Amino acid sequence: MKKVFIALCLAAAGISAANAQEGQMAAGINLGVAPCLEGDGAPTNFGIGAKFQYNVTEPIRVEADLEYWFKAKGISVFDISANVHYLFNITDKLKVYPLVGIGYANLHASAPKIEVNIPNIPNIPGMPDMNEYLKELEDAADASSNASRFLFNIGAGADYDITDNLTANFEIKYQYLKDFNRMPISIGIAYKF
Repeated sequence: MKKVFIALCLAAAGISAANAQEGQMAAGINLGVAPCLEGDGAPTNFGIGAKFQYNVTEPIRVEADLEYWFKAKGISVFDISANVHYLFNITDKLKVYPLVGIGYANLHASAPKIEVNIPNIPNIPGMPDMNEYLKELEDAADASSNASRFLFNIGAGADYDITDNLTANFEIKYQYLKDFNRMPISIGIAYKF
């Protein structure tokens, strides 16, 4: 079912892009919070991001976004995604939209370094240096790992035109990542050109 839905989203984006003659562009930044929905004690990351938007047709907009989610409980996340928005004009200044998208995420997990307090061991001639060996063990205890994940976004947002060229934005989405589902909530600002 997911594969069919993703294929339909990609086809819609491709068809829309093929019909584009001209469009409005915008670039912006956003701040957000992304609580993980997996398990007890899961991290809630705060993040910052950048986005580029292009109106393919009057109601359809495509967006590329990069986000970095700062370390929380030893886990930080970098993600890049492509989203499609379908804009509904509520008023002259307010637009709301559903969104779908796909992307890539890199999760970095690190455990705090374990410090071992062992007194200095005298070096015995003809034997390996035990202090150096213990230092290597201590360094090995600094565990960290990276995991790459495919991601899928579904959500909704709203744009409010502050001026003709400046737009404020609010967005909430469900982000599926294997073993790390999240709900990013962000506010941002974009400059239209």
